[in-house]
Amino acid sequence: MADQYQPIYKWRQTWPGEGYQDFSGFDGEQCFGRIQLDQTSHGKTGMWKWNVTHIPWVQEHIMPHTGWEDTSREACRRVEEHYEKLLELHGRAKG
Repeated sequence: MADQYQPIYKWRQTWPGEGYQDFSGFDGEQCFGRIQLDQTSHGKTGMWKWNVTHIPWVQEHIMPHTGWEDTSREACRRVEEHYEKLLELHGRAKG
């Protein structure tokens, strides 16, 4: 799809070999987020859970830092947008 979100950062399988259901986002060596296909939560099964992971230099947090989206690309977008807000908030340059 032409209008599908195109990730800015690198995404890798969190656990290779487990069926492309869990990915972690990286800015260089810094892991900043994760998306996972939810297969167990009542009412959320089949959706993609996103969350911003622990980032050592983050002193001030932005909420919400987790949620669900219908597609992996939209979950990826939410994590990347949140990460870029954190970079700006903490005066850090984009990777």
